[in-house]
Amino acid sequence: MTVAVILATGRIAGSHDPCPAAALPYAGGSGDAERLTLLARLRAQLATLNVPDQHIITRPELAPALREDGHDVIESKGTVSDLREIAELAARTEAPIVVLTGDLVTGEEPLARLLLDAKGPATALTGPPPDAATPVRAERRRIASAGSPYHRVTEPNAGFPGALRVAHSRAGALAEIAGNLASLLEDPDALERLSPEPEPGAAAPGRAPETIELLLVGLVRAGIPVAQCGDPQLVCLRADSAEAVDAARAAIDAVDEDKVRLAAAVKSNDGFFTTFAVSTYSRYIARWAALRGLTPNMVTSISMGIAVVAAVWFAAGTRTGMIVGGVLFYFSFVFDCVDGQLARYSRQFSTLGAWLDAVFDRAKEYVVFVGLAAGSTAAAAGSGVHGGDVWGLAVAALALQTVRHMIDFSYGASRRQHVSRPLPVLPLTSPDDGSSASGAAPIERPAAAQGAQPSGGLAVRLSRSTSQVRVLHWAKKIIVLPIGERFALIAITAALFNARVTFVALLVWGCVAAMYTLTGRVMRSIAR
Repeated sequence: MTVAVILATGRIAGSHDPCPAAALPYAGGSGDAERLTLLARLRAQLATLNVPDQHIITRPELAPALREDGHDVIESKGTVSDLREIAELAARTEAPIVVLTGDLVTGEEPLARLLLDAKGPATALTGPPPDAATPVRAERRRIASAGSPYHRVTEPNAGFPGALRVAHSRAGALAEIAGNLASLLEDPDALERLSPEPEPGAAAPGRAPETIELLLVGLVRAGIPVAQCGDPQLVCLRADSAEAVDAARAAIDAVDEDKVRLAAAVKSNDGFFTTFAVSTYSRYIARWAALRGLTPNMVTSISMGIAVVAAVWFAAGTRTGMIVGGVLFYFSFVFDCVDGQLARYSRQFSTLGAWLDAVFDRAKEYVVFVGLAAGSTAAAAGSGVHGGDVWGLAVAALALQTVRHMIDFSYGASRRQHVSRPLPVLPLTSPDDGSSASGAAPIERPAAAQGAQPSGGLAVRLSRSTSQVRVLHWAKKIIVLPIGERFALIAITAALFNARVTFVALLVWGCVAAMYTLTGRVMRSIAR
């Protein structure tokens, strides 16, 4: 179970009284619901996401106001004490840790993605880089540089509003980083001496550092991968005034989070047929299934059942059977897409589900091969459905597809086993982030990583450049004959022609796809 640390240390802007920003009402009004404060709302959101273990850190002068609202708080005199408290908590916890600011205003979906979907060592919520947010630079969905009043970010392209998750496996590292930062800050002039002039790209030079931004800097500079979790359609802001709360609430109300969540359930890298002939409407079937309590494994089983019925119709050896079988096989694939979309939409993931989906994907094709071969021999001689004895072609198509799956799975396994080079480690006492554009000396890379073999590197660059052209992008998707195109090829050729045409088409296109895929795999392996 995740442990939450809420830093309710910010004050209301322009107020001379000790008023915590976390105590600002989310909506004005006289009723209890309308007077819900930012902190109470954030805590309720966390509880909904099964994070009841919450530790609230605030300043002694702000504590009475928060206690009056019913919050149990930990008093901390400053950033050093915050870091010490977080270090102690991280050292003894046996669960993931999420650190948030108490004045955070966001919807349900960003927090759900941070708490439920994040799987890496660390994850940070990001948004557009407004002036009020801590600047960061993200590269390939990973935080490459994070800023503070003492740490420069070269070419920032995102903002960090103040929500950070650290996996249990890196809780010890978080404790060590927090302790090191506290020790460094105990000398009040240490970091100022390192960066006496305002640094371009720093987070509001001249202001006091915030605990959460220092933790992010520490994680990034310790070489711990920090994944970027952000969606430009979703809202995640901090508010230190009533006006800022109103603006954030209006922005949240303007977003249909369910629509964003449903769109995110569709894979962004699917094939041409899947993208344009299935996913345009299958997502709505997934939402319908979720509302009625269906699980992804149920939908996977339904898809398998439809494929079996399609094979029975194919085996009838009639034109009607071939047409009905083709239509059923298409809808078998539709439900095959729905199960994954339902899993992502409802966040129902399991090892059994992944295994079942992979096995049934193969089984659906193979059982249809049997149905087509049986129907070809059962069809009346001389009819358009009669293709003669095609069992040899069926076995050849099955063998080819098995080899292709073996290539894909083995390559994927080798990539997962590949040890990527360590991320650069930078001292916290350096104001620069090590980027060559910052003017600092660039970080040294291992000799093997500085350049790849010419042939492999050229192939990778060519692949990336052609992917920028929309027509070539989809052509590359189609030529590899992914599962959507295979199902469409089987359904269309069976309905219009016969099993012999279907198997010959599968073998010809499959061989071309296998050679293209194998060549690409080899060239990418050389480039690594």
